[in-house]
Amino acid sequence: NQRNLLRLISDLRVGAAMATAETVEVVLSVRTPLLRPWERAFVVGSIEELGTWMPKRAKTMMRSGTDRNLWKCTVVVPSSMPLLQYRYFIGYFLEEATGGPALSQLSVHRWECSAQPRAIHPNLLAHKNGKAVREAEDTFGSIDGRTVINDGWLMHEKEAAFFIRIHGKALKFFTKKDETLQYRLKVVPFDVRFKERVESNSEPTPDDNPDLPEFPSFSSTELSVLTREDPLFGEQYEQGSIFRNSIDYLVFRTRTVNVENLGFRIELFSEGSEDEKSRRLGIAYALASTLHDTYGKCILPIINLQSQRPIGQINVDFMLALPLKTADPSLRDAAKFSYARHWKQRRTLEIGHRGCGNSYTKAASFRENTLHSLQEAGRKGADMVEFDVHLTKDKKVVVFHDFHVVIEVAARPGSTTEIREKFHEIAVKDLKLSQLHRLHFEHTSAVQHLTAEASCSSTTPNRSSSPRLLKVTPDAEETDLAHSPFPPLETVLGAVDPHVGFNIEVKFPMKMKDGAHECAGGYFERNEFCDAILNEVLYKAGDRRIVFSSFDPDICTLLSQKQHRFPVLFLVVGATARYEAFEDVRSDSSQLAVNYAAGSHLLGVNFHSEELLKDRTPFDRARLFNLVTFVWGDDINSKSVQEYLKKELGVDALIYDRIGEEETRRNIFLVEREARAALFSRSNAASPLGSRRNSMEDLSRGLADRLSSLAPPTSKSISKSASPPSSTSSSSNEEPPSSPPRTTPRVYVRSTTMKQ
Repeated sequence: NQRNLLRLISDLRVGAAMATAETVEVVLSVRTPLLRPWERAFVVGSIEELGTWMPKRAKTMMRSGTDRNLWKCTVVVPSSMPLLQYRYFIGYFLEEATGGPALSQLSVHRWECSAQPRAIHPNLLAHKNGKAVREAEDTFGSIDGRTVINDGWLMHEKEAAFFIRIHGKALKFFTKKDETLQYRLKVVPFDVRFKERVESNSEPTPDDNPDLPEFPSFSSTELSVLTREDPLFGEQYEQGSIFRNSIDYLVFRTRTVNVENLGFRIELFSEGSEDEKSRRLGIAYALASTLHDTYGKCILPIINLQSQRPIGQINVDFMLALPLKTADPSLRDAAKFSYARHWKQRRTLEIGHRGCGNSYTKAASFRENTLHSLQEAGRKGADMVEFDVHLTKDKKVVVFHDFHVVIEVAARPGSTTEIREKFHEIAVKDLKLSQLHRLHFEHTSAVQHLTAEASCSSTTPNRSSSPRLLKVTPDAEETDLAHSPFPPLETVLGAVDPHVGFNIEVKFPMKMKDGAHECAGGYFERNEFCDAILNEVLYKAGDRRIVFSSFDPDICTLLSQKQHRFPVLFLVVGATARYEAFEDVRSDSSQLAVNYAAGSHLLGVNFHSEELLKDRTPFDRARLFNLVTFVWGDDINSKSVQEYLKKELGVDALIYDRIGEEETRRNIFLVEREARAALFSRSNAASPLGSRRNSMEDLSRGLADRLSSLAPPTSKSISKSASPPSSTSSSSNEEPPSSPPRTTPRVYVRSTTMKQ
């Protein structure tokens, strides 16, 4: 088949290259947890025999004798090769089984996602009889004393991930007796074309066992329980997991390469006692092909196994995650670098909110989310800038915060209308990019301001009387395009200083708890929406540091399922009295948000300052899962709040308005670059007569001195009695729990010899 042909061609190329040079066999071995029967260990790396970083062409490893947790493979490389890089991953094969030639597809289940891959130096290894002497045994996921393992991503055209969420009051029964029982739920996938097994009490028929493919078209279904202490995805129990209405939140996921023939059997078990085993009471069936969309809700009848009559129903949320459609799959799949779980510990990053800050509802000197505001924040020393992105009607990615803008409608001559009637609200997604740049818009808050002004005065309201609240569309005298709203993301990626990192908030409308919707009337299909944004970033980002975030947890899931290069943060509102809560409880509860981020292997959580200043429990739980912590909110505009979050909690990043206006600051990444340049400059200037030991000590001291100003304060310098500053006139006397000590990072310069 095609896969074997590609492997043969690769082997022939390697053989031709090796024929003219001395070669050596290098044995790679890795110890893994006990894998399931259908899983294998693979290795992908920098040479053709290891797929040149493309997991589809990775080398399959074999178990070592009777040790079922040790996997090995041999690669042949030139004996003079200075560097061989590689990564291990665990995967399995799926087969579409459409009746044509058998073509299995390799799916990555878990993989080593450290920022840098493993590396060995074949030319430095001792050789014996054409084999490299290498006794080291790698441990899966453990590199340089740190374990970093992530879920795989979707990389085949037909590959998809199907998610089922069961939560809230999902179970409804037709009799009160059934409603009083406790239940367990289990989701089992199957292919509708093939019978799972022949029942022992039935006679087999000719259709019972058609020619089964070598591999299934779907994976097993894993479960994450967001309301438990351990929210990580794992295998289901034989009798399912406990589900209590309005308490538990269950998320199931399955991979498939044939969505059209994928089905799910949702099994309902009674909760057994110590002396009685749980028994299966009913079944509900769901077919992926009958669902009306890639995202939504459905109600399924539960059929009693004995009476074959419906006894109730179950409400299910579903989502189909599709692979990123891109012209260059290597941008999506290449496994050499990954930053999805990478975060370098340094002082708290400071991020410019919408560039230099909110300008439509607060006084500001720069129009928010414009190229000028983002550039100015970079010039004022912002480490990163945060901004929001949408899709226009012609599917262009633009930077803007709100889902709607307001346009003034011309009235007939002589007619009289109220202020509110003169303006029409229209969604950004209903306007083309050219219209956004050509028409004159007002912010939705401007209409409220003018209406309030008109009700208090008999004179004509004056928009300019507002205290420096900038219009969406610039005035005629503002001719610089950098001041214009709706800059294309492509332009922003190329025009802002490359040392300034981007926190890109992906805006997708959500339903509110009160029944309202952020953008009613339909929106883009989620996969198509994410693909447009990801393609723009993958092709134009270069080496810029980028972090995605979104209030919609399912958008976060899609962003992480479609690529592994850029990290994703879950943006959460949490407990709040300032904003209307979202209907999705994952955004409404910071505790649930942390569990979701940990279970989905996101980089971390972007907390709302309002809740964190009252209760640090969600932050502490995030630390337990080694999640990165960002904080956003109006409270952070206060210097005292900034100091508390940085020094007492030790958060990783703060997002706030008017960055760099009150004090001079410098971009941390630029400072680090200058420190490295100074280190190498000093190294080159060092006297060759000095000893190697003294030279390395001088370099170590020089780098440590250069970076000392960048390190966070030690725990000793923090007052244990510090309490979170109040954002209101009244202050709280409650003392928050003391945070774990955070020590100053140390700089190590390691002396090595060529032989080592």
